[in-house]
Amino acid sequence: MPGHQAGLKLFGNCMARTKTRFSLSIIESLRFRDEKLSWFEGRILSDILRLSRREIDVDYIYIRTRKELTAALKRFSKSRNRYLHISSHGNEGEIGLTLDTVPFEELGDELAPHMDEKRLFFSACQVVNEDLADVVMNQTGCRSVIGPRTEICFSDAALMWATFYHLMFRDPEAKAMKGGKIRWALRRVLAFAEEFDYFTRAGTAKGYKKVDVADR
Repeated sequence: MPGHQAGLKLFGNCMARTKTRFSLSIIESLRFRDEKLSWFEGRILSDILRLSRREIDVDYIYIRTRKELTAALKRFSKSRNRYLHISSHGNEGEIGLTLDTVPFEELGDELAPHMDEKRLFFSACQVVNEDLADVVMNQTGCRSVIGPRTEICFSDAALMWATFYHLMFRDPEAKAMKGGKIRWALRRVLAFAEEFDYFTRAGTAKGYKKVDVADR
């Protein structure tokens, strides 16, 4: 099924979008040496968020292989959670799992059935860039992809993302992450990461645009 059709169910001659939940899924994969040091950023993040007054519903899964990534993304779809956070290593052309690497083009194929109208967050060095945006924003139906531009240490990353998600979810009346609120929250965690790359859908030639986080 093409990416832009993901998340849709066919009823007669009409297309109806599957209802999603204001909730977060975290997929994490580390190097063996990080596992030995217990540098499980995503696991710590999920534990912190479960302490929130909002009682955020967080689904956490740890993976090591490409095959497990496929299974984890299917679980994400089944959860109907609207937001996906991927914590891994990576570079300007691929993400790194414990035992496999996944080039962006192949990552787009993996994400395509699962990201329609959802938001994607990466905690991975140098991963969020225009090459990733070309794939994710044009092949998956994703609303936005966000991640820190520069490398940050484990402790800062865990605290940064915990603060960001706490700010996004803490309002008991909130039902969605809106662009203005996302920029507002990112500005408040710049003490941990000097810059973010934030791409969102737009009616441009590329089909997306890069957002200036400082834009109010």
